[in-house]
Amino acid sequence: MKPEIDAKVEENDNPLPVGDVIGDTAYSERFVLKILIKLANLDTLKNEIKEKSFEEDLCMLWDMTAERDVVLFLQKHDSLNLINFALPMMDSPRLIEIMIGIVGNMCCQKEVVSSILKMDGFLIQLLEHSKCDDSLTLVQLLRLINSCLFLSNDSDIPILMTVFESVGYSPTLYFILKNSSHKDLLVTALENMNAICSSCNTERHSSKFLMQFLRSEALDSLSAAITEITTNLKDSFRTDEIERSLIISLQISLHLLGFDSSAEIYENSKDDVIVMMRQILDYYEEKLVIQKEIEPDLIDIIESISTIINILNLNNICDLTKYFDHSYKMWKAVNMIMKSDKDGATNFEQDDKVELLDFTSKIKAPLCTLMCNYMATCSDENLLKCLDVIGQDYDDIITSLDKEKLHDEVNKRTEKYRTRLKENIDS
Repeated sequence: MKPEIDAKVEENDNPLPVGDVIGDTAYSERFVLKILIKLANLDTLKNEIKEKSFEEDLCMLWDMTAERDVVLFLQKHDSLNLINFALPMMDSPRLIEIMIGIVGNMCCQKEVVSSILKMDGFLIQLLEHSKCDDSLTLVQLLRLINSCLFLSNDSDIPILMTVFESVGYSPTLYFILKNSSHKDLLVTALENMNAICSSCNTERHSSKFLMQFLRSEALDSLSAAITEITTNLKDSFRTDEIERSLIISLQISLHLLGFDSSAEIYENSKDDVIVMMRQILDYYEEKLVIQKEIEPDLIDIIESISTIINILNLNNICDLTKYFDHSYKMWKAVNMIMKSDKDGATNFEQDDKVELLDFTSKIKAPLCTLMCNYMATCSDENLLKCLDVIGQDYDDIITSLDKEKLHDEVNKRTEKYRTRLKENIDS
């Protein structure tokens, strides 16, 4: 990672000559120009890169490129072209990481993104490094790509898609998601895939997105990444980082499943998707039922999970433990909140009653939809288990549905079983 180096010149020690500062910063033009001259002289560069001082100077420049004025100064002196020719000379992962990190920082400025998109050869050279095995280099490269995606005009997206295709980017990205155990790399790769979906899976570019990124291994890789984050790496993540990753995984899944051919392409990924949905529900069930915390995003999360399950027809291959039990436990917790509010007492941290009641009123229908979709299409054996689990709560669940067709379908399917259960109870 980039070291914490103070590249600024102290005001009282070695003051800069008049005219040597870059813009409104305290950084030296002369220092930057010396580095650029070294990068430009390829004959001597092969010796320069062996010196520790050269790496330290590059690190200092990397730190400096967080400043817009420094980036514009570099642009003025054609630094992208210099880096383009110098990068192949770099013979260590550390130097490559630093160089790509510098370009990545520069690409936080729209002017630089506009310039680099005109340099197809340079972009291809950069993205070829996506096949390296150095996690720190990959993090910087994915950051660079993310910035290009966010700051590109829509008319420039085909340029990036062509570069992606040239280097075989999608299988490489899916390989990273499936196999990495590096926290920062996994998070950045998820953000990268999410940025690709948002920028490239649009009406104008969806056909190219489909051809490149709708690959059979996509959902398997996504599930593997979420498993790594929520199990092996869980203790190294902050709560907001885990939740961001879970939400991103759902957003990516919805993009990948939004095509007519999606269900067929991902027919063999159903088990992995079930694992991912269960992990997400495990997390939010614990947050709501055990930790007693209200999560406003849970409404959209449950609706997204329902959509994914329906597209892939997962209900008929799942037992109750995969997600029905989670839904029912959360539904019961919501009922408890509403009852506690009526009684004038609640153990939940949410003190704002208006927001609390708004959440409970909105979350019940999605939870009931998730449960009822399962009861409508699961096996007969699992349906009996469902009815046994929910017991007298069935009527409350079915009446909370906001979908009339599903309401009638579930009632019709469960009628004979509920009658039989009632007779057994009465006897």
